[in-house]
Amino acid sequence: MLGENRPPKSQKNMDYSIFKALNFNMEGIEAALICYDVMCQWSVHMMERVVGSDYLTLPDNLELRLGIGLFHIHGHQNTCLARYSPSFIKGGRQIDGETIETLWAPLNEITRSTRGMSTSHRREVIDDHMNDSNWKKLIDLGKFLLMDAASVLTQVA
Repeated sequence: MLGENRPPKSQKNMDYSIFKALNFNMEGIEAALICYDVMCQWSVHMMERVVGSDYLTLPDNLELRLGIGLFHIHGHQNTCLARYSPSFIKGGRQIDGETIETLWAPLNEITRSTRGMSTSHRREVIDDHMNDSNWKKLIDLGKFLLMDAASVLTQVA
């Protein structure tokens, strides 16, 4: 249950994924906002795990801003809302933090056709659908950036 203060049994996979991403092509980036559904639990001993690991490193002078996406934050304790809501984090704005979850609905559409496939064929079909989704996001990125810029300019003015 999200409201409990029990630490997760293991965070190795999440630690590895996050810190490898934070060390890739981060020159000139001063801060990183990381949203994770259970950030209130994951972050408790995060720096101890980094210091105690031969495989995890944090770039020098990188400020970590830790959050829980708006979709999940309201299922947490009230203390989590004030501390981890992107609405209260500098640069966080109104983000739901649910990039992966938004892909589930389109992928659910192909489940009937993948049921009878071999494992390798099923993986190829799912990869193709994910690549198509990524391509569509890439070609629409400019439009969304312009909309965001216009939104920011309206708020500042």
